Amino acid sequence: MDETSLQVAEGLLAAAPCSVTLPAGTGKTQLVATAAALAGGEGQRSLILTHTNAGVDAIRRRLRLLGVPAASTRVETLASWAFALTRSYPGIAGVMTPAVPNWADSNVYVQGAIAVAHARALREVMRHSFGYLLVDEYQDCSALQHKFVLALGAGIEKTVVFGDPLQAIFTFGGPMASWEDDVAAAFPGHRVPTYPHRWAGHNRDLGEWLLQLRALLQTGATFDITTHDVPGLRFVTNSDPTTLPRVAQGFTSPTESVVLLDKWAPDVARHAGRLNGRFLVMEDIGARFMHEHLAQLPDEGDPSVAHWLATFAKDCGTGLGQLDRPVLERLAQHQGVAHYRREGITDILQALDRLVQNPTYQELSAATEVMYRNHTLKLYRREAWRDTCEAIRLSAGSDFSAVDMLHQVRDRLRRTGRGPENRIASRTLLVKGLEYDHVVIADLGNFADPCNLYVALSRARKTITIVGRSPRVLLRTGA
Repeated sequence: MDETSLQVAEGLLAAAPCSVTLPAGTGKTQLVATAAALAGGEGQRSLILTHTNAGVDAIRRRLRLLGVPAASTRVETLASWAFALTRSYPGIAGVMTPAVPNWADSNVYVQGAIAVAHARALREVMRHSFGYLLVDEYQDCSALQHKFVLALGAGIEKTVVFGDPLQAIFTFGGPMASWEDDVAAAFPGHRVPTYPHRWAGHNRDLGEWLLQLRALLQTGATFDITTHDVPGLRFVTNSDPTTLPRVAQGFTSPTESVVLLDKWAPDVARHAGRLNGRFLVMEDIGARFMHEHLAQLPDEGDPSVAHWLATFAKDCGTGLGQLDRPVLERLAQHQGVAHYRREGITDILQALDRLVQNPTYQELSAATEVMYRNHTLKLYRREAWRDTCEAIRLSAGSDFSAVDMLHQVRDRLRRTGRGPENRIASRTLLVKGLEYDHVVIADLGNFADPCNLYVALSRARKTITIVGRSPRVLLRTGA
């Protein structure tokens, strides 16, 4: 840790309780980790909370990089910490929790955790367990989550919250806490130096431009990419269906990361499908796509599982065009398909036949392995395929459904984080807090929300390529 960073962190801890506003890429995660390291040096343990699994993973990696002992910190999402408190003290919380959390009930866990945190005995536990409470990505706090942090702060008085109102894109969890009214009233603002760390050694000009662009985005205006001349920034007119695939596949370095961004999940999947598995879809932690398919999974003993597997595989990848209507219709009628001559997928047809004859989840799992090993199938929803198949495998012969097992599988992801991938297709919502060498925005017209646009642009370390029918978009404040 350099001397300047230490001095900034020292001033921050001395000012607690307080709030810090820092733009994307200007060292917020580093500041959180440095503050925790200093607190640990004082013999004080820090509770660090954020909103996403990706954020938890980023903070933990930064703490390890700084050599902060694991015992000096506890890093969780707000929802997982609320679940832990509610599950530990169900009587006080007034909530009975399942063994594996259902994150659709996050607000229920938070409400219960507020009651727990307000209990006098628990305030004392918090006070003796933690010297500091550090909350990242605070602009994404709902009014209920803000109430939860205030309750925690009653026990952990040295609280620092970090955020950036221009990155407030998690606005679907209910009424949001207002930075100007709610946050500033509880946590007075503390100024720290701003430096474009993300772009140092990559593209400093791009980082400086993004800092200057904030003023335009915050006021709301027409964003016209042609009026900005910045190294690494370019606009490509979307003239035909081949434009986006050509742009996305133009990045050839295997060591550099590329993220392809759009606003809506169906559009992201469509883009990835047209790229034949070269870009992988990042799934939301709640696994909506997987839940939708598992909700249609037939019971064990029902030969329809073969038809289900064939359609699920086609929804997760490309290359299975030969699982055509005649094949699918016979599977829907519980009839064999191995007699069809389909080049390259004979083993898949044979596996589906075995599944029709022996419709167990164990046989279904065996068929998924056959499909995975077949090079004809190019998975672009690899995460969904892997976790759905794992949930089915775990449910085989157990008293739990595949949906129950999926909760367990996805909860594991929350704790361990995703593995690194160099070619990702995603919604902006899922990559906030992450960074990539290159960003491709698939359709400028879908980014009229200034916050969504800023988060997308600021993921890039080196280049930003914007694709669209027009280089201009009218920004909508409050979109």
